[in-house]
Amino acid sequence: MSLYHPKEPIHFQHRNKLLQQCLRPDPLPFPIEQEYPIVLAPEGQSFSYCHDFQNQLCSHANLWPRKAINALGQDQFLIGLVGNVATDPRFRGHGHMRSLLTAVEEVALQNHMQALFLWSDLTSFYQKLGFVSVGQEYHFHFLESRSSGKARTAARLVRMDLQGLTDDVLKQLLSLRPKVGMTLERSLAEFRRMLEIPWIDLYVAYETADIVAFAIQGKGYDMMGVIHEWGCTDAAFLLDLVHFVRRDKDLAQCMLLTPGELKPAWHQEILAQASAVEAVPMALMRILKEGRESELAQLFIWGLDSI
Repeated sequence: MSLYHPKEPIHFQHRNKLLQQCLRPDPLPFPIEQEYPIVLAPEGQSFSYCHDFQNQLCSHANLWPRKAINALGQDQFLIGLVGNVATDPRFRGHGHMRSLLTAVEEVALQNHMQALFLWSDLTSFYQKLGFVSVGQEYHFHFLESRSSGKARTAARLVRMDLQGLTDDVLKQLLSLRPKVGMTLERSLAEFRRMLEIPWIDLYVAYETADIVAFAIQGKGYDMMGVIHEWGCTDAAFLLDLVHFVRRDKDLAQCMLLTPGELKPAWHQEILAQASAVEAVPMALMRILKEGRESELAQLFIWGLDSI
């Protein structure tokens, strides 16, 4: 098979057209590459794998190497995030995607990645390739009729201007996220680029001059009406933000996505305000090297990092 990274403008044009056709068929006010400003950027070409068949772009997948870190922020090992998986409809059903993902797996092994992670509704297809459901996250649903949304704290709640966020603010947000056994390292530069994704809103709760909670809602076409990344010093501040987000976006329903290993007291406090809750797998994973299974089982990947 012919496997390559896009290099020339025509390569990026064909790749983006394929992804738009397969993954975003409905018209949107922004191109799909703006939803993935790191892996689909021209400078991120090494994360992009294209497969030609009969001299035409047939299929594509991203492979994004990321460092897994423990709760102390210490580097542990590399994993690979797989996303933007697409095959031209004219070439489907002939094993092209299986071949492409097999080649991507070989690249991951050569680069010492311990496992691959991806997000897809095509569970049965990926199970045939050795992927299994892993991890746990909670989806808490909040309805307008469930609660008046009356503030429980005196915090000042605002929707932040995403332009000109300082490094200090970004550091504060990352420090507020709940601690989990394992997550992914994220640089401030990566965080800043991720916040360029269209249809993202950042909400912050202040107590005097201190940030005591934040919530990120939306992520391009995905995660609409979903708070997929957040942090707080107390669950009461977070709940005030959830209701503020629902009102500000005029949502009939808002969903809060949380790690499975949430503090029991916080879980109960959030549950008391929610209209429903689901416990679901976090992602699909394929182990490439034995020996890290227990650590991989602890890994939680926040919504902004998923591709």
